[in-house]
Amino acid sequence: MFSYQEISSLNDLEMLVYNYAVSNPEKTASMTIRQLADEVNVSSTTILRFCNKIGCEGFSEFKYALKDYVKDLGSKGTQTDSTLIQDFLIKANTKEFRDQIHEAAKIIESKEMVFFIGMSSSGSLAKFGARFLSNLGKNAFYLDDPFYPTDRGRYENTAIVALSVSGEQQYLFRQIDGFKKGNASIISITNTHQCTLAKVSDFNIAYYMPLKILPGLYNITSQVPVIYILEAIAQEVVNIRNEKLNVK
Repeated sequence: MFSYQEISSLNDLEMLVYNYAVSNPEKTASMTIRQLADEVNVSSTTILRFCNKIGCEGFSEFKYALKDYVKDLGSKGTQTDSTLIQDFLIKANTKEFRDQIHEAAKIIESKEMVFFIGMSSSGSLAKFGARFLSNLGKNAFYLDDPFYPTDRGRYENTAIVALSVSGEQQYLFRQIDGFKKGNASIISITNTHQCTLAKVSDFNIAYYMPLKILPGLYNITSQVPVIYILEAIAQEVVNIRNEKLNVK
């Protein structure tokens, strides 16, 4: 229902509408625009802008499209999560997304050192990313200590791959700030382009999955896209390296 180009054009407030609608499609399809605005805590104008950006002339047309989306899910007997992952994989096959993977891989391949960093579940994925890249012949390491000092080094020949769903982890920014002072190249993988981490990075890849937060603020947003992106970048690093060897 939503194309990658449409989603990536949304601002922070419009992303709130998107996340709520995709996570609660049946409920959203039965709401008035005022009810949705109150539920998401945005203005009706924001919702109308959101509708226009995804190709609907107004809220009524958006609800009709959403009802068709829900009906399609039911006819396929598919859980919403798996459908969203399928949607991501379709986006991942677009030229725009492949170009982003290539650009991130080009930065990494050009550096001698690669560090993966993240916190909580993103920290586990940082460890996976470093190991996967190392398996393919590119030395990579991960940092799982948010207090590790990074502000005294020189990192001109270092790439940092920072993972965060929200892109708003304050302890992560301490490390990023130290790496940036040492002139490292910062690549971030986040859920949206609109987060702070994406904005302070040299390059960002966003995957746009609906946020899922359990009581107690436990984030269970699907990380399948992150694993895909990490593997795709690593494979592209190998492709770039092989191309250089063939040229020589």
